[in-house]
Amino acid sequence: MGELIGLCLMPAYAIGCWIGLYKNADTGKHLLPAALFGWIWAIINIMRSKRIDLGVVTFGLVIIFTLVERYHGFSRGVRWAISAAALAVAANFSLVVVFWKPIQKDLSRSKSQLWLKVFFSYCLTLMIFWIVSAYKNFVRGELSTSSYSSVNTSLLNVESDDF
Repeated sequence: MGELIGLCLMPAYAIGCWIGLYKNADTGKHLLPAALFGWIWAIINIMRSKRIDLGVVTFGLVIIFTLVERYHGFSRGVRWAISAAALAVAANFSLVVVFWKPIQKDLSRSKSQLWLKVFFSYCLTLMIFWIVSAYKNFVRGELSTSSYSSVNTSLLNVESDDF
């Protein structure tokens, strides 16, 4: 049953991430839900396998920095922090891609060939997604209209005649 859930969740999560990026790249609104889902999944992996999953740390960083943006706005430091955290998530996924042969050998004892192919594709796709997300976040303007910004800039455009 667990393998079937993974076969369904891996592509669904990847597709959801890419749709979120497509729809919200200009605001960065896709980052928090993508990171939160990945973080929860990493926690479940730790509980099930009794092994460390670096996703708890890397996704956690994205969550923290996107929440900082939500409450303090999109400053240069926040831009760098979110982009670096997204690259850390990409690096985590890249470990599977780089060390695929020994990982494949280990997992083939308990997983089907279909699961292995889906898992490798998932890790490669999410590695690329987080690299693209880091880039798109970095090139977003500091005066972004992010819905996470705590300051509504339209309120700042007040004419003196309005008083």
